[in-house]
Amino acid sequence: MSNIRQRAEEIAHKNGTDELQNFENLSSAEIKKMVHELHLHQIELELQNEELQRVQRELEEERKRYFDLYEFAPIGYCTLNEHGVIVQTNLTAALMLDHHQSALLQQSFSTFIIHEDQDIYYLYSKQLLQSGSNPICELRMFKSDQTLFWTNLTTTIVRDSNNIPQWRVVISDISERKKYEIQLQHIAQYDPLTSLPNRILLADRLHQAMAQTNRHKQPFAVLYLDLDGFKNVNDTYGHEAGDQLLVALATNMKRSLREVDTIARIGGDEFVILLLNLNDIQACVPMLNRLLESTQKPVLIDNQMVKVSASLGITFYPQIINVDADQLLAQADYAMYQAKSAGKNRYYVFVPEENESIRSN
Repeated sequence: MSNIRQRAEEIAHKNGTDELQNFENLSSAEIKKMVHELHLHQIELELQNEELQRVQRELEEERKRYFDLYEFAPIGYCTLNEHGVIVQTNLTAALMLDHHQSALLQQSFSTFIIHEDQDIYYLYSKQLLQSGSNPICELRMFKSDQTLFWTNLTTTIVRDSNNIPQWRVVISDISERKKYEIQLQHIAQYDPLTSLPNRILLADRLHQAMAQTNRHKQPFAVLYLDLDGFKNVNDTYGHEAGDQLLVALATNMKRSLREVDTIARIGGDEFVILLLNLNDIQACVPMLNRLLESTQKPVLIDNQMVKVSASLGITFYPQIINVDADQLLAQADYAMYQAKSAGKNRYYVFVPEENESIRSN
């Protein structure tokens, strides 16, 4: 304000002599009219000043409302520079990541994405730059205490006043939805009694195993297992006792297998097992024996020791002729019935006729 006043005085001083001479030549009426005009002009300036102050107050209120909406929005906002570095963030994003806002600035956004999902973010960024569209991106981020949470990212690319691109990233916490989806997926793919994979998940893993074998030429085995004497347990002790026995035996059988193998319950007392990555057919024999032994372990149910056994049918993939997944299961099922017919508590192998070295035990 002092600079403006100083400039005004300089201009007034410069023009003062001519203005004073003109003023001396005015009549009394002209002077009164001039004073009146000056008075009106002053009032106009005061009214304009009041209006300007009102607009400034409204702008300040709007700014505060925008600030509150931005800072305390239910979703996180981050602005990234062209290198993916955070240059601005709201309070919600900071709370999501459990960091102070200032601590997030100048940090790479990808720093807060878990290692396993880095490729998802990379491909998302690449697609965003190439197409300009906003593909769906769901990935896991972590807080300062390493707690994981699921997020959905929505990104818009804008340019600043210097035409430099910036990324406006909206972060939504979808942990609850993901938790619900995982629960639904588990219900759809796992047996509710034993928590083993069901038919749906077994079919998926069987097709995966076949595809892997077609690429790497490493055999795998399909086992069809049926408990011997299970109906007698149900008839003698009741279905609840039968369920307890199934749970116990499922645990025993799973422990006898390797981490890469799959055991699925496909109904009643029937199970299917996939033994993967076999060097040769003979390599599965120790696992077959361990599996049969695991079904013979007595189980304590209502103070009674209950014991059953199992009949096991085995087939292998690949074979001389082309077979599909359903044919493999049918072969293993057929071999299982052969094991039952031969006396139960044993395995029977369905293999090409020229290799019968481990047909039954």
